[in-house]
Amino acid sequence: MTTSPIMWPGGKKVAVMITGAVELWSPGHWPAYAPMAMAWPLAGAIDTHSVSWAEYGATTGIWRLLEILRAHHMPATFGVNGLVAERFPEAALAVHEAGHEIAAHSYAQDVIPALLDVSAEAENIRRCAEILERLTGVRPTGWMSPRATGTASTPCLLAEHGYTWSGDYNDHDLPRVLTTPAGHLVTIMHSELSDVRGVAGPRAYLAGHVDLLDDVLAGDGPGVFNLTVHAHVGGRPLLSGMFDRILDRVEQVRDDVWIATHQQVAEHVLAAHLVQRKDSATGNG
Repeated sequence: MTTSPIMWPGGKKVAVMITGAVELWSPGHWPAYAPMAMAWPLAGAIDTHSVSWAEYGATTGIWRLLEILRAHHMPATFGVNGLVAERFPEAALAVHEAGHEIAAHSYAQDVIPALLDVSAEAENIRRCAEILERLTGVRPTGWMSPRATGTASTPCLLAEHGYTWSGDYNDHDLPRVLTTPAGHLVTIMHSELSDVRGVAGPRAYLAGHVDLLDDVLAGDGPGVFNLTVHAHVGGRPLLSGMFDRILDRVEQVRDDVWIATHQQVAEHVLAAHLVQRKDSATGNG
């Protein structure tokens, strides 16, 4: 992997990546963290309430998040399940037509690469790319595993299928270039805070992200601020209001940050990596 410092375009100190997610679970599955599933699990029963709670993102929440992003004139990267594109194509198309990047996010949230063998994982990666390309006309170049949990085979499989970046990593603050037998893959850190985990309620979600942005800006740089929001969680009225206020804070420091999609960051990091390799090979730098 690369170890040289990254310089963001225009001398910006921090790269801001807004990460959204539009997710569904396969029939017979639902999020274990759904409020009623956590408070009152029903062993052996189909949890219709939690299924409905999860579907909110594709039926309602995504539209609210897209409007907030439109009002702030900010691009985002949305991880979209293949099942979303099949069951709620209007939701995935709305993300695409608003100009945001769509990354493949497995077929469904219960289809986790770590639980698949190599052939099944390769098929899942291929299938997701084809479903999203068939709907939007654009083949995804980024990948996010549910739970951010891939396998030892995932990087090479992604490179083989033409992906540029993976959002499954959590070992470095800054993106890095991983060299696989099938080519390069840019690894991007999974957000530490989100509306699903790492915070204790809406106001903590707001305060934690504002503090994180201020801390990254106060650091020596370069830095990354990755803001994550799920359409079925943060797309609801109260949390979406907190998301809006975080973007207000980003607006205040817009001159000091580079607001970019994951693909834009990946292209920038990969280009710098290739220049460094060339300079090293020729003895320059």
